[in-house]
Amino acid sequence: MRLMPRSLKAALLAGAFTATLGTAALSTAALAADTLKIGMPAKMFLNLVEFVAQDKGFYEKNGLSVELVHIADSSIPVRSLIAGELDLSQTGMSETLAAIDKGADLKTIGGVHTGLHYAFYVNAGSGIKDVTDLPGKKVGISSPGSLPHVVITALMRQAGMTEEQIKSVQWVSLKGSSARINGVLSGTVDATVSNFDPKAAHDKNAKVLFVVSKKLPTYVMTPWDVRSETIATKRDVLKRFVKAELEATRWIFDNEKGALDVAKKHFDYNDEQLAEFYEFYRVGGIWNPNGTVTADQAKYMQDLNVQGSLQKAVHPADKVLDTTVVQDVLTEIGTYKP
Repeated sequence: MRLMPRSLKAALLAGAFTATLGTAALSTAALAADTLKIGMPAKMFLNLVEFVAQDKGFYEKNGLSVELVHIADSSIPVRSLIAGELDLSQTGMSETLAAIDKGADLKTIGGVHTGLHYAFYVNAGSGIKDVTDLPGKKVGISSPGSLPHVVITALMRQAGMTEEQIKSVQWVSLKGSSARINGVLSGTVDATVSNFDPKAAHDKNAKVLFVVSKKLPTYVMTPWDVRSETIATKRDVLKRFVKAELEATRWIFDNEKGALDVAKKHFDYNDEQLAEFYEFYRVGGIWNPNGTVTADQAKYMQDLNVQGSLQKAVHPADKVLDTTVVQDVLTEIGTYKP
């Protein structure tokens, strides 16, 4: 029987993933030449999808060679995407929307990491029991306008807090998830949002108040963002990438032991900790086995950006979202029902 820390159990409840042969050979040879360079967050359990896709051959089966570029600061990949240094980014929809608002020709096409993979951490001695206790407290973010900053302000607005209350927070910049968690453990900051870490969840100096995805189910975390020209010029490659990622995600859902075996190769945690990770990501609704992002979700994300002065106006869905690639793949492989 799997054991979870009490804080995680409570957090998961708080919101109340030649003819035939010759043609095949030619096709495989052609597909094998297709490469994609993907911008990713700093290495975390969230990326188990990509590690499974690589280790279990889902990318290879779909004729792809995929390079994963892990970047701790979520504000950097969107600039690299615009510059053509990345083919696709999976690091933060809010930054992509802000860039589109400033004239960048980018689109979100869907994603398997759409749920918020953050836990809300507080220092055990901070006295914080909810986001309404954050005014005046030191709160860790990557940088102003970064993903952690947007998420925390969204939580505060959802709780009915005023802009003055939000401005009264002492925002402390700590680059990377590990730095933010360590800031909570050491007392450098009173609270933060960061990817789930079972070591921190069991540490006496910290508490996990809730799983953020349960509080903000419409929020889109790290979808697939691309340049519009990539959809036009590499549509088939993108379709095969989406298919590979959906197949890998569904395999994880259906093969817990196998998924944990892959995780053990990539992460320095014991079996119990890896099982806690798996529980957090699957039960928490972080992984999306159908890869969809809706127009309503895109509007919600834009509304948050406008409220946070990250973009000037809410744009029509077709300006920021292209769902056709994912829909084509779903037509081929069907919708997954856990």
